[in-house]
Amino acid sequence: IVAKMSKSLKNVQNPDDVIAEHGADTFRLYEMYMGPLEASKPWNPRDIAGCFRFLQRAWRLVVDEQSGALRLVASRDESLEKQLHRTIAKVGSDIERLSMNTAIAAMIEFVNSATAAGGITRDQLERFDVMLSPFAPHMAEELWAMLGHDSSIADAPWPKIDEAMLRDDAIEMPVQIMGKVGGKMTVL
Repeated sequence: IVAKMSKSLKNVQNPDDVIAEHGADTFRLYEMYMGPLEASKPWNPRDIAGCFRFLQRAWRLVVDEQSGALRLVASRDESLEKQLHRTIAKVGSDIERLSMNTAIAAMIEFVNSATAAGGITRDQLERFDVMLSPFAPHMAEELWAMLGHDSSIADAPWPKIDEAMLRDDAIEMPVQIMGKVGGKMTVL
């Protein structure tokens, strides 16, 4: 049952308990992922696990669980690079509008794509890490140190966006015949 937290309903959950079980970054991420800041949101403790799994997937994407060393690929996947630029642009604009939930959703999509692609390069990790840092600062700072940086990630500039990466070279459009989709056509 999803309900507002209330002493009368006896469903109050202490944030310290969530932090002890899942970590401060997960709690912070969940608070931002619940929805728009101005909207009333029900507290659903089952959703905390989803934020925790996202952070675990992001960590496993770049850190070998056995050795604890960074696991990066040598050459970049161009479609993944394009998606990273789009994610940086989306997250940047979402932060400005205080739409943290959609920014987090974009980062989740990127991590899923990067996992399917087999990993990311050092340069891509640095840009992703800076983008992740407002949402999961402890994990981002740890990755930043693993990358060999002496200064804090808080001092790192926001990643630059290549505007050319935000445009599509081709668009796939559905073709309808008598009201039914008969196929798809790629338009350059």
